Amino acid sequence: MNNMRILTWKEVLDQTNGKVLLINPPVIDTRYPWIKWNQPLDLLKLGTLLRENRGCQVKLFDFLLPNSKGNVPRRHSKIEENLDPSELTRWQFGVPWEKFDEYLDLLNNDKWIPDFVWITTLTSFWWQTIPLVADRVKNKLNRPLVVLYGNYAVLETDHAARTCFNIDIIVKEYINLSPWKTDFTLYGDQNIRFCALDMRSADPVSEIAHSVNRGITHFVFFNENLFSNFDNCLRPILTEIAKKDWDIRIHGICGVKIEDFPIEQAELLIDSHIDELHFDPYYKDNGGLDEFSFIEVMNACEKVGYVSKRGSGWESTNRYSLSAFLWIGRRYENLEELVWNMLKLHQLVGMVIPKPFSPLPGSKDYKILMDKLGNVEPEDISPHRLPLSVINGISRNEYKDLYRLSALLNYKVRNRTFDFLGNSFLAREIRESIKLRRWDI
Repeated sequence: MNNMRILTWKEVLDQTNGKVLLINPPVIDTRYPWIKWNQPLDLLKLGTLLRENRGCQVKLFDFLLPNSKGNVPRRHSKIEENLDPSELTRWQFGVPWEKFDEYLDLLNNDKWIPDFVWITTLTSFWWQTIPLVADRVKNKLNRPLVVLYGNYAVLETDHAARTCFNIDIIVKEYINLSPWKTDFTLYGDQNIRFCALDMRSADPVSEIAHSVNRGITHFVFFNENLFSNFDNCLRPILTEIAKKDWDIRIHGICGVKIEDFPIEQAELLIDSHIDELHFDPYYKDNGGLDEFSFIEVMNACEKVGYVSKRGSGWESTNRYSLSAFLWIGRRYENLEELVWNMLKLHQLVGMVIPKPFSPLPGSKDYKILMDKLGNVEPEDISPHRLPLSVINGISRNEYKDLYRLSALLNYKVRNRTFDFLGNSFLAREIRESIKLRRWDI
């Protein structure tokens, strides 16, 4: 009989005690972006909460820990065997199941048997390995209570209750983990190449200092729109970092809204070692790119050395990595406009990264997709499957061509990317070809 309970996070926290195993499960998807920057920030904060608030002993198993080269193993998913031939290949990313079984055996041998196992997923569409993980821990570890929390538990509560029958507790709401420090000691003596940062944490500067003492030099902010409310949120942190004599590199891997960029504080970004940023463009009501907002920001970036001039645009200098995201796969878009926006962004920044869109469960886009298809499983809305292409009329093959175009634009020859909007004969011919829609052929 299934005794699954759906509880608030406070109800679950009040009964969690003893030994707790935290698990960052494998991922099944067609692609796994930012693979070298994966780290389960929520689990690392949850470990601190459980230790300090509940007095628990905590361990972590991270299937997705990148190796020394920044790679995560992948293999064909068994789910692949049941897919329609027209479907995109799906991979399972993460250490092999055999390694996890060995770890569970080691816990048994050491008589460290968890009372609770907490599992989370970064997204709602990466749910498929959860029941597989739960099966293993219940069969190997004397059936501990298994808790599911995170985006899948909150956004797809009913689906989780129907599908993950071997889960004991579903946490139906988000846990506020922002006040808690990130506990990197959960990795023990395992090699970690970088440390995740949350600007809302209690003291991110001390987290960096502790990690620097461990020999770590790369740090990654996971916050969306890093410069929102800059003066009150990020600026005090960067000011403290700039005072330190640290040889570090800080990466912002989420989108930075171009209109929020702190133009007057661009030098502080350099002094605090922010080496990587990805701009989220501002678009006009007609869907076209607002180039003027970019020009003002890129001028500020040029003054402090982030970028150098390239034709009528800019390009990152050697140490730094600045790029622009181009949203694709939205309900309202057309291919010609996407191509032109990509060309303009490439000219302005020097590198463009297509960013596929995924409708949030319960949103208007999600409901329209449900009406169109009749039934949508959580994995169907993975952005890498471009779910809204069935509505906007752009085929997956056309989106593949767009990815190829971005790769061509970003390719460097003698450390320089090609200036498609420049005045060379080749640039003029390519622009004319695009204008005449020869890329349709």
